[in-house]
Amino acid sequence: MEILMSRTKKTAVLVAERGGEWSEWVEPLRDDVDDIAIVLQRQGESPSELATRVRERVAELQLEGELVAAALVGGDRWDPDTLSARSLMIRAIVSQMVPTGQGRLFLDGGGRAGRGRHAMQALAAVVEDQVGGGIAVLTQSPAVAPMAPARAA
Repeated sequence: MEILMSRTKKTAVLVAERGGEWSEWVEPLRDDVDDIAIVLQRQGESPSELATRVRERVAELQLEGELVAAALVGGDRWDPDTLSARSLMIRAIVSQMVPTGQGRLFLDGGGRAGRGRHAMQALAAVVEDQVGGGIAVLTQSPAVAPMAPARAA
């Protein structure tokens, strides 16, 4: 008698704000996943509307399998509304990873030095403190190798 073991579908989610250079994230996210869900901010869509769509999509993905990796690619904004929306999106994503105690979260503030990148790095440090071990929070762009945690342990 042969016993078939079902394997949980492993998924990654790629979220990009308007103006974010997201296409370079597709390949790094493909490692060890069966599928990638891509959520792009629509023209005229507010940061809070994007956050709502991301939360809804992440909830759908939970029903389909296990969320094991995610990238949030920031655009050119770093105002309070955008930072608040990023926090909501990150919370929705990480909440799916915490029960398994593993996952990779990439926070990309863009390739240019400045407030946008620094805001994303600060957010990464806060997230890393809150989620504890098992979930890697990374801030380097996919072009930089190897990818390192947001803060050295």
